[in-house]
Amino acid sequence: MQGEFQETINIKELLKKYPRGLNITEIANALHMHRNTCAKYLDMLRLKGDVDRKLSGTARNYFLVQRMPLSALLRFTPGPAIIFDSRKEIAMVNKPALSLFKCPLDFMYGEKLQNLPYQLFKDSTIEDLTHQAVQGMSSVADRETYILGKKHNLCLHFIPVIFDSGKEGCALVIYDNTEFIENSEKLNICRRQYEAVTSDQTEFIVHIDTDQTIIFVNDAYCRYLGRSYERLCNLRFVPMFQSDERERVQNILSSLTPENPSGNLDVKSIQKDGGIGFEQWTFRAIFKDNKDIAGYHAIGRNTTELKKSESQLRQYYDNLEKLIQERTKELREVNKRLLGVISEKEEIEKELLFTQFAFDNASDSIILFDDTGSVYKANKTAGELLGYSCEEMRKCSVFDINPSISGDEWRRMWSDAHPGKKDRTISIHAKKDGKVFDVDVSRTFVRFLGRMYFCSIAREI
Repeated sequence: MQGEFQETINIKELLKKYPRGLNITEIANALHMHRNTCAKYLDMLRLKGDVDRKLSGTARNYFLVQRMPLSALLRFTPGPAIIFDSRKEIAMVNKPALSLFKCPLDFMYGEKLQNLPYQLFKDSTIEDLTHQAVQGMSSVADRETYILGKKHNLCLHFIPVIFDSGKEGCALVIYDNTEFIENSEKLNICRRQYEAVTSDQTEFIVHIDTDQTIIFVNDAYCRYLGRSYERLCNLRFVPMFQSDERERVQNILSSLTPENPSGNLDVKSIQKDGGIGFEQWTFRAIFKDNKDIAGYHAIGRNTTELKKSESQLRQYYDNLEKLIQERTKELREVNKRLLGVISEKEEIEKELLFTQFAFDNASDSIILFDDTGSVYKANKTAGELLGYSCEEMRKCSVFDINPSISGDEWRRMWSDAHPGKKDRTISIHAKKDGKVFDVDVSRTFVRFLGRMYFCSIAREI
C-alpha cells in the first residue's frame, strides 16, 4: 500500500512539470514502471479527481486537474447546484436550485443546457464555460438575469467534478447576490446622500470610533482647521482640543449611555491668528443592538463671533441701562421743575381768573380799543350798559359807542399816545337802540405784548 501511495505521488509530481499532459507510455518510461501498472495508478487518480485525460490524436494525454468528487461537493454546497454530465445534460439538481428556478425536478432532469427555458442559459458563453468545466477548467462568471420576471444578480461557479463512476462532469454552483447587490446600491445611495448633506454643511461633522479615533470629517471642519481630510483621519479626537478642555470632552464622551445618548459642551479654542475662540459641540453615542457603543457622532460649530456679539450686546445693554438711569434722573429733575412751574402757573391762572372775574364784574364799563378804533375787549358791564352781547361788542368800534368822536379826533388822540397817559372827561355813549346818555369817562393808554391799546372806563351820569 505504501508503494502505491508513493507511485501516485510520483505521477502527480511528474505531471506538474508538463501542464499539457503526457500519455501512459511517456509517464511509464519517465518513472521506470510497467505500462499497465502506470495505467492502473492513473485510473485511481482519475477516480479521485486528481488527473484528467483528453484525446490527442490516437493517444490519451493525462494532466493534473482540480476536479472535485461530486459527492463531496454536494455535501458542502448549501446553495443552488446543477450537475451536468459530459454531454452537458442535467444529471442532478438540488433543492435550492429547484427553489431558485421555481420548477419541479422532472422539468430539468435530463435536459440539455441550451434547452432550458431561462434567459440565463440562452447565453452562448454559459455553454462554453460549462464545456470547459467538463474538460477540467474551472471558471467564475457574474450575470444579471430575470427568472420568472424577477431580476437576479447571480455569481456562477463552473466547477469540474467527477462522478462516483469515474466519469467527468460539471457542477454549476449558483450564488444569488441579488439582495447583497441591492443592499450595496442602497448603501451607496445613502452614502452619497450623506456626503451631499455633510459637504454643504457649515457645521463641523466628525465620526469617531470606539477608541476615539477620527474616521470621518466633513469639508467644513477641514477648512476650519486648515488641514486635509487625509491628515485628519486616523488622528485621536480628544487631543484636537486645548489641554485645559480635553478632560471635559473626555468626561462627556464617557458619560453617554443608552438612556442619555447625547450631550452638549462649549469649549475654548485657539484661532489661526492666535486669538482665543469658542466652539460648541454636540456629542451623540451610537449603540449596537447589545447596547455597546459602536462609535460617536460629533457636530460642532465656531461660536467665536456669536460670543463676541453677545459680549458686545451685554456691553451695549449695560451702557443703555446706565444711560437710562442718567436720563431718568434728569427727567425726574425736569419733572420736579415742571411741577413747580405748573404750580406757579396754576397760581397765575387763579389770579388771571380772579382778574378776569373782577374785570367782567366791575361796576364801571371797561372797553379796550386798538389803534383802528375796533373793540379789542369789553367787560360784561359795558355790554349790559350799551345793550350789546359779548359777540356784538367785539364787532363794534369807538365811533359806534361814542358818536362825539370823529376820525380826526381819534387820530389826534393817538398821535401823542404813550403808556400811562391818562385823561378824564364828561362825554356821551350811544346804546344799541340809538339812545345817547352822558358818562364820566377815564381814558388811558396801555401797552400789552408790544401793542398799544386805548382803555375807556365809563360810568353813567
